[in-house]
Amino acid sequence: MPRWAFAAVAAIVFVLVGSQLLIPNLAERQVEERLTENGGRAEVRLGAVPALRLLLGDGERFEVEASGLELDLEQRVGVFDRLDGFSVVDVSVADFGAGPLEMEHFELNRDGGSTYRMLASGEASAQGLAELGFESLDLPGESFLDLILGEFLPDPNLAVPIDLDMELWSDDGRVQVVSGGGTVAGVPAGSLAQLITSAIVVRL
Repeated sequence: MPRWAFAAVAAIVFVLVGSQLLIPNLAERQVEERLTENGGRAEVRLGAVPALRLLLGDGERFEVEASGLELDLEQRVGVFDRLDGFSVVDVSVADFGAGPLEMEHFELNRDGGSTYRMLASGEASAQGLAELGFESLDLPGESFLDLILGEFLPDPNLAVPIDLDMELWSDDGRVQVVSGGGTVAGVPAGSLAQLITSAIVVRL
């Protein structure tokens, strides 16, 4: 093999090996910084062969373990765009705040399938839920207010339990609830799953 050809092959191998080590580390750090922008801790593990796939939002695995995060709670579109290209998704967040919600635990998992499994538990005050907005919870405003305040008056600051267990589908990146159950103080609230999922995934 001519010397120049050997040097070219060696350079290509060096770039590929270097990128395999460098790109995942840089991508993981960027996700960690986005998640912890307002505090908390996060550990991210990304996997792709070749690692250049990560630059296109594609790979074998996307794993996150975090706690103590402070997140905005807003309805977004296209939130699954950063995860849909990964075969295995495993996101676990403990003890975090999202708007008026104080969440104990959140899990989002997918293992090669077409849907995501979402589990979440936490609480919020009745007043905080009212301020969040009835349309966001996909419930009639007056009836929801009557149910929540009727249950927890005379203390509107009393904790209202939240318990969600749902299958989610990515509709061109948009979060859609496919099946499962979820309640706020025993009242069904499927769209709350979309809000909580969006708050986390938009920072990944």
